[in-house]
This record gives sequence, C-alpha cells and structure tokens, in this order.
Amino acid sequence: MATPEEPPAALQKVSAVVKGLEGKVVLQSGNGEDLVIEADGTFVFPTSVSVGGAYDVKVRDQPYWQNCSILDGQGLVNADGALVNVMCAEAKASVSTFSGSGANTSVDGSSSTASFFVPVGIAVGQDGGLFVSEQSGKIRRVAVNGDVVTFAGNTSGNYTDGNGTSASFGNLIGIAIDSSGQLFAADAGWPTIRIITPAADVSTFAGSAASGSADGNGTAAEFLTPVAVAVDATSNVYVADFQGCVVRKISPTRDVITLAGTSGTCGFADGSGGAALLNHPFGIAVNAAGDIFLADTANNRIRRITPAGVTTTFAGSGVAGSTDGDADVASFNAPAGLAFDARGNLYVADVSNNVIRKITPAGKVSTVAGSAGMQGATNGVGAAATFNHPFALAIAADGAIYVAENGNSLIRKISPFQDP
Repeated sequence: MATPEEPPAALQKVSAVVKGLEGKVVLQSGNGEDLVIEADGTFVFPTSVSVGGAYDVKVRDQPYWQNCSILDGQGLVNADGALVNVMCAEAKASVSTFSGSGANTSVDGSSSTASFFVPVGIAVGQDGGLFVSEQSGKIRRVAVNGDVVTFAGNTSGNYTDGNGTSASFGNLIGIAIDSSGQLFAADAGWPTIRIITPAADVSTFAGSAASGSADGNGTAAEFLTPVAVAVDATSNVYVADFQGCVVRKISPTRDVITLAGTSGTCGFADGSGGAALLNHPFGIAVNAAGDIFLADTANNRIRRITPAGVTTTFAGSGVAGSTDGDADVASFNAPAGLAFDARGNLYVADVSNNVIRKITPAGKVSTVAGSAGMQGATNGVGAAATFNHPFALAIAADGAIYVAENGNSLIRKISPFQDP
C-alpha cells in the first residue's frame, strides 16, 4: 500500500506597514529578498513563506537623511501571514572633522596633518572630493579621504592668470562648480570672477580688476566686492557683491548685468530689479527651478530672486537671533554660506550663531547642528556639536554636508546619525 503524501504546507505573505517615509527605503527579508518602498502604506514581499516558518525583516538601505526602524521584525508566520511596522523619522546630524589639523596655516598633507588658512569657500567636485578656497590666496583640493593638496594659487596676493600655483588671487572667497567641472571663484581683492579648468588653468571670466559697478561683457564689466558665486543648470553665474549690495548675473557668453539691487545703495526692500534693496549679501545658491537664494547678511534674512529679478523675503524676521519656526518669525544672525540638498531643503551657515540651519521648501526653519551662542570645535550629534564661525557649505550627492569653518580652520562633515 502506498504511503499517503504529506499535504503541502500553507503559504502566507509577509507585509510591511510604513509610516513617516520621505524618500526611498529598502527592506530585506530573511531570504535576501529586497522590497523597495518610496511612500507610506502597506507593502508585501513577493515570495510567500510557509505558515509556521520564520521571517526576519531588516532595513538594508536607509532613506536620504532619515532613519527607519522596524517593530516586530522577527517571528513566525501564522495563518494570517505576518505584519511588521516600519517607522521613519528625520535623522539627527552627526558632526565630525573631515580635514585639517586646526592650525591656521596653509600646509598640504594627510587629513589630520594638513592645515587651512581661513577657509571661506567650498564646493564638491565631480569625483566626490572637495575644493576649498582660503584667504591665503589658494584653492585646495581635498580628496575623498580628506588628504589635501594645493590645486591653484599662491600666497603672493597678486593678480595673475596661469596654471596651478603660478596663478595668483587677491582675496579669494566663494567658489562654485559647474556641470563640466569648471570652478568659478570670487576674488574680492582684485574684483573679478575667475574660472579654473579641471586642469587648473586659471583665467579671468569677468571683471576688470578695478572696483566699479559697470555692466558689460567679460573684462569690460566691473565689480566692487564679489564674495560669492553660484551656477545654474544653464551655466549662468550669479555673483553676490558685498559692498555693492547687488546680485549680478553673468551669461555663458560672459555678459554681465545687475539682476537685483542698485550698486552702492544698501538697505531692505522687496521689489523688482533695482527697486529691491539688499544689505551686504554674503552667500548665494540656485535651486532646481532656477530661483536664486541670497544670504542677505546684514539684514539677517534669506532672500529669493526669480530669474526675472523679482526679490522677495524667503525667511527671517530681520531681527538678529536664533529662533526656529515659520519663515516670518525665524531669526538669523549674520547668515552666509548657502547650499541646497536633493530634496530642495536650503542649508544656511549661520555665522554669528555658530550653527547650521535648514529651511524646508515651505519655509520652516530648524537648527540642524550646533547650539546658538556656543563656540568651539566639539564633534557630536545635533546640539552637542560646536562650531566657530561656519562660513560656507557644500552638499554631496549622498547628502553629506561639508562646512568650511574659518574660526577653527577646519573642514567639518555633517552626516545622518544612524540610531543603533
């Protein structure tokens, strides 16, 4: 007589309920199967598991600047299947020292032995490394491991175009990089915008090296004190002119116009073109839509300028302070460096508060790292970290925020803290 076969085991699905997700999380089952999730809701692993069999769900890849934790991630599948709960929340900011010994000199070397002389500008290169401008007159190249070499410039303070260290700058401040890897540098000492190729060839992009406010093409134009630059998706270059209290625009063909403000007239007013008033701007960035955002430093506000030159106030009450909250009640204290992340959040180096702030696209302001009124060089999470005049920001593709901190002569790194 034949032995009867065992009936097949019942199968059920393992499901996940996700809440609070902003971005993409990848969950992984115990058998190595991935489940990619990009919104809140209930999701099911494709492969069924035998009733009574074990399941073990983990987070394989966390979302951009979020931490997702799993409740009931392990157990046995019952007749109704298995359900795990995934809760996602904004990650805390973990601050570390990426490069620099803290000595206020300009010395090449490893991440811990190299030094910077008043770093004031920073940009992320195409390979993920950094470029840092410093007031020694040099642009430094920082590798992905933090090691430092001099890319262009020297300490002579002269105005010389050329290659690498044979070129010279007067008072280097902000830098920006375009999609082809070319750097643009604001030289406030010799009022010009310089362009540096990936091969370190330095030439003058715009400005005559004489102080002035003339519009024109290339070296026929004049600047007063160019301190910050930003490049948009169509290769227009925007310049914050500190003493001129204006924003200038340079087309790819090097035509220079005044986009917002009237040169030499400083103040506060929203408006179109020259009707707007700015007060010693010291930071600039462009979002994905092509709007220009300006750290209006002496007004303690962040301004938005459309491509047509219409200026409005994006955030800041105008009162010097460190209040978080809605755009119209939040306060800043000498904001400078600006940078956008992949989700459209604007990060601000709030210099005199010694903190890094974040402004959402809806205008909500929060403090990401540092504690207002506390000065130092302590690494740590959130408010436990301290800064000394964080001046310029750059954000890498993975979301890491790099800070050129001129008070400590360091390059700091802010990464999402992964809760254990």
